[in-house]
Amino acid sequence: MKRLILFAMLLVTLRVEAAPRVLVLKSYHDNLTALLDAYRISYIVKRASVVAGDSSLSGFDAVFIPCGVEQPIEASIQVIAHGQRIQGVALKDDYAGIDYKRLQALLQDFVKSGGRLYAAGYSYKFVEALGCSLSFFNNFPHYGTSGKIQSFLNDDFASFVMRQDLQLDVNYNGWVALQQTNATILAKGYFPTVGGQREGPVAFFKKYGNGVVYYSAFHSNEDSLYMRYFILQTAYGMLVDELLQKAWYWGQSIALSVVDTFKADEYARRYTCTLPRGSVTIYLPSTYPVQVDIFAHKKLLGSWDSGFINEISLYNPTTQDVTVNVYQCNRAPYKPFALVIAQGRRILPYMPVVRVSMGVIAVIALLGLTWKRMHPRKFTGKRRYWFRDGHILHKQK
Repeated sequence: MKRLILFAMLLVTLRVEAAPRVLVLKSYHDNLTALLDAYRISYIVKRASVVAGDSSLSGFDAVFIPCGVEQPIEASIQVIAHGQRIQGVALKDDYAGIDYKRLQALLQDFVKSGGRLYAAGYSYKFVEALGCSLSFFNNFPHYGTSGKIQSFLNDDFASFVMRQDLQLDVNYNGWVALQQTNATILAKGYFPTVGGQREGPVAFFKKYGNGVVYYSAFHSNEDSLYMRYFILQTAYGMLVDELLQKAWYWGQSIALSVVDTFKADEYARRYTCTLPRGSVTIYLPSTYPVQVDIFAHKKLLGSWDSGFINEISLYNPTTQDVTVNVYQCNRAPYKPFALVIAQGRRILPYMPVVRVSMGVIAVIALLGLTWKRMHPRKFTGKRRYWFRDGHILHKQK
């Protein structure tokens, strides 16, 4: 009986990490679900036409829109023939067009409320409805041709892949080649098009309301660090958001933010970043114990275990490039974790200071308004004179 009570108390104290609720729109030539299966991410697949008929997407944390979610008309044509004569052509009964206006409205509400969305390739229309302005070469989206994309990575994407450049192979014509976007570019590239070599964004992200939108013109069914980044950022982004909120609470700038997992054959993960000079805070995951080692020029700067502490403060004497190694403390493959490294002193919480400052400004404004009402300005009139031929005809106060 005593053991049963202790076991029940342990269950109450343990924090249970719920699996993400993931929706995947059915694709007719992009097998994204194979990668979700590879990372043990559970999901629900629905046709885009069916999702457009739903009342809300609030039951999901992440939505994946692979390339090619529109049902091809040529694959849905039914030919009625008798002998060698065609008697009629009609669409099959299972064909359903997409109500884009309705579906885009659902996605807007979903992302504004804090959801995460990933779209690829031909699904660029959906991110355009989420605040992403896109332009194309000669106003034609399907301008890319088969060949190699020489891409250059930025920010956390480069830290995750551990390199600044990456060669991507595209084996089909008509892929979406972007010229410009108003979003934050994660990867830009030089790529072959109908009009020759061109330069433009390959992948980007944009905040929309309380959520985030990711898009990649390139996509692949093969597991790679490129695809791994977008899958885990979209499915498990809420984990890194929790740590980012801690850094933003203190008004710190972000040097590295990562959400990742360990596959069955992986015992460690590695990332690179530039560690800024000054006070640095490392925010470790609280739901999954990991060991974090930071090296600079093969010299160990520090080693910490999140099973004992979740926030580490240190002083970095000089700006330097570092390698961050993350190891499993307990063997639990495919369990996600997040890591954030932030720079800045934690003297006063940023948000409380902002709120107090706004309160002080409001009080000062109220006092000023009250003073004006209690002490209205008194106007004094001046004497007015009317003259004719140098003589005063009339005077008025």
